[in-house]
Amino acid sequence: YSTLAFVAVIYHLFQWLIKKKSIHFIYWSIAIAIAQCCKINNILLYPISLVSVIASYFLSNQPINIKKTIIQAVTFSLLQLLIINSAFLFDHTGLSLNEFTFESSFFRNLQNGWASSVPIPFPKSFIDTYDLTQFERESFRGTAQNYLLGELRSQKGFWNYYFVCWFVKTPLLTQLLILVSAGTMLAKKQYRQTFILLFLVPILFMLFLLSSSTVQSGYRYLLPVLSLLMVPAALLIQTSLQHFPRFASFAACLLIAVPALTCSFNYISYTSEWQVPKKNAYRYLSDSNLNWGQRHEKIQQFLEENPQYQFEPPAPVTGYIIVDINNLTGIINENKFNWLRDNFTPVKSVEGCYLLYEVKKLPTGY
Repeated sequence: YSTLAFVAVIYHLFQWLIKKKSIHFIYWSIAIAIAQCCKINNILLYPISLVSVIASYFLSNQPINIKKTIIQAVTFSLLQLLIINSAFLFDHTGLSLNEFTFESSFFRNLQNGWASSVPIPFPKSFIDTYDLTQFERESFRGTAQNYLLGELRSQKGFWNYYFVCWFVKTPLLTQLLILVSAGTMLAKKQYRQTFILLFLVPILFMLFLLSSSTVQSGYRYLLPVLSLLMVPAALLIQTSLQHFPRFASFAACLLIAVPALTCSFNYISYTSEWQVPKKNAYRYLSDSNLNWGQRHEKIQQFLEENPQYQFEPPAPVTGYIIVDINNLTGIINENKFNWLRDNFTPVKSVEGCYLLYEVKKLPTGY
């Protein structure tokens, strides 16, 4: 829902700013309000849209109509208030900051400011969502460590985390399409402005904020970015296939669909075609990139059929051992399986999110 709303906002922004269809200003305002009700990350759509709107005005070389701008600002604000409040059933709308019981230091500090007694025109449950998310980022209570390329970081992110996610988990053909289409859009004058305003600016903005976050939880946060990137990729395919027979369209679609068909029903643990052997995927990524508990029933069935395998023994042992990738990399408990992680290499991947080890002899000191 979040990604769909994200793309809808950019689409209507495109129709309004580039195609000059004024009715899409209303659609954009509605879409961006609905996006806030899907996922709190979509609050980024406000600064992203603002940058695109300002850039559009400067590039148009036309004077700003003050009256029209004020009317649009008021209309936009009223639609935000109406839609967000309706979605949350007007839950205690109008409370002041002093009437909230906040968990995070950030919001508690706001209660000491001059605006603490001003009524907030949004539902209590809507504000609470931001408070609890901020509290999670401050306390890291129940939050896994960030993991990338074999390194763990607590309360600190990696600047290249989402670039590695994109490279490791995006299908190879899709990567190629995205790169070629982006280059084509920038090279051709008729597409350049649109691509920069409505694709490049939002994408770079999202990547910058995601990469600077202290909590980096997986590839799924790239979905809005990937959805935007697929629009110029689709345009490239459309224009290219015009010079080929009709069946070429079906062949292209089938080719792009191959990765989805080959990893059916276990999409979370998917990694790109270049990443072989699959048992080494944990060397690049962990967390929801590979395992989010989606194969729990399958591994239980596997263990019942193979009683000789030991599942996550509490102490170092010899024999065949199966371990959850997230427990192996130590994102929750760094030292639990360091004896296995630091001294042995997995034999194979099981269900894409567990690893099988054969330990013939324990290392010195265990």
